[in-house]
Amino acid sequence: GFFIINISFRIIKSKLTKKDMLYDVEIFYKDRKSNIKVILDTGNLLTDPITKIPVLIVEAQKLKNIIPEKILNNLEEMIYTSGFEDVEEEIKTRCSIIPFSSIGKNNGIIIGFRPDYIKIYINEGEEIRKKVIVGIYNNKIVKNGLYSGLIGLNLLNEGDKYEYNSITKN
Repeated sequence: GFFIINISFRIIKSKLTKKDMLYDVEIFYKDRKSNIKVILDTGNLLTDPITKIPVLIVEAQKLKNIIPEKILNNLEEMIYTSGFEDVEEEIKTRCSIIPFSSIGKNNGIIIGFRPDYIKIYINEGEEIRKKVIVGIYNNKIVKNGLYSGLIGLNLLNEGDKYEYNSITKN
């Protein structure tokens, strides 16, 4: 069994390239949008613990067009203090605190923001997700800047399984 699994992973790995794993995503909120490049992270199955809505992880600086800089510059303070008090009500109602665990970080917390919707450009079409939370990551995801977000399989392949996602393909 070990040898079969090992050979299977080698075959899959040889067929996948970074280009196959990179996607263009547009995040929409009101009349504003932000364009980002994300990479498929098969280990990212992060969801909001209450609503079970999938989370797309994005670097904070890529969200400057959508979220006020005052919020983006004070993420750590907002998490660990009552920093949400000065945030306008409409933004505040779209924010949530999402617990997570990752390699090297147990019991982490990230601020999530609920946009109006996102578009994921896949192959020659696009898919629209209306129920998604954007997890705001305060640092760079990768030093070379090739991508600035992480998308999980739960937002790509299984969108049509969930009633909270609408899909449009061109």
